[in-house]
Amino acid sequence: MLKNNFVFENLVCLILFTSIVIVLQIHHVYLLIIWSLFSAFCLMTFSMNRKLFIVTTFFFGIGYYLYLTIGTSSIIQRMEMKAILDRILLVFILIPLLIIPFIRRTPFILYWHKPDWNNTIYFPGIWSGFHQIKIKYFLFIAITINFLGLLPFYTENNLSTIGNIILIAVLFSIINAVLEELIWRGFLLSQFSEFLGDKWAVTVTSLGFGFQHYSLGFSWPTCLFFSIGGFFYGGLTIKSKSIIPAIIWHFVLNILMVLSGIITFD
Repeated sequence: MLKNNFVFENLVCLILFTSIVIVLQIHHVYLLIIWSLFSAFCLMTFSMNRKLFIVTTFFFGIGYYLYLTIGTSSIIQRMEMKAILDRILLVFILIPLLIIPFIRRTPFILYWHKPDWNNTIYFPGIWSGFHQIKIKYFLFIAITINFLGLLPFYTENNLSTIGNIILIAVLFSIINAVLEELIWRGFLLSQFSEFLGDKWAVTVTSLGFGFQHYSLGFSWPTCLFFSIGGFFYGGLTIKSKSIIPAIIWHFVLNILMVLSGIITFD
C-alpha cells in the first residue's frame, strides 16, 4: 500500500511539474487556475516530501513566468545579442528557487563535486541496460554521435560563415549550458532527488527541460526529443555526482547546433 501511494504521489508530481511548464508557455489562464486548485488540494493531502516538491514547483513557476514575461529588450537590435540576453535572463528562474533551501538551511546544489569519471552507467536506462560503460567514455561517444548526427546540416554556406559566428556561438553556448544546467541538473535535480528519489527526479526534470524549449520556437515533438537528452544529462549528473559532465555535453552540443544552423540568430 505504501509503495503504491509513493508511486501515485510521484506520478501526480510529475504531471504537476510538466503541466506547469507547458501551461505557462501557452498562456492558458483557465488551465492555470485548474492547476493551482489541484496543486492546493495535493498540498493539503500529500506527504511532507511531496508538499515540498509542490512548493518548489510553485516557486519555479514564479521564476519561469518572470523569465517568459520579461523577455528581451526591444532596444537591442542585433539578434545575436538578443539571444544572449535571453539566456542571461534565465537567472530569473533561479532567484525564487533560492528561497526554499535558504529557509530549510539545506544545500542549494548537491552536485558541485569533482566528477567521478570512472563510475559506470548502463545504456540505455542509466541504472539498467544491455551495456555498461564508464562515464568518461560515454561522454566522448555521445559528443561524437552528436557531431556526426549534425554533419549533414553543415552546408557550404554554414562553413563559410563559421568564422563570423564562432565567438558569438561560444558565448551563447557557455551561458546557456551553464545556466540551464544550474537550473535543471543543479538545483531542481538536487531538490527533487530528496523529495522523489533519484530516478523520479531525473524523469521529472528531463520532461520539464525538454518541454521548456517550446518557448524557444521548437515543436512539441522536438521538445520530447530534448527530454531524452535531458534524461541522459540527469543520469550523468547523478552517476558522476557532478553537473560538470552535463555542462560539457550541453555546451558542445549547443555550439554544434549553432554552427550547423539549427540554432540561428535571425
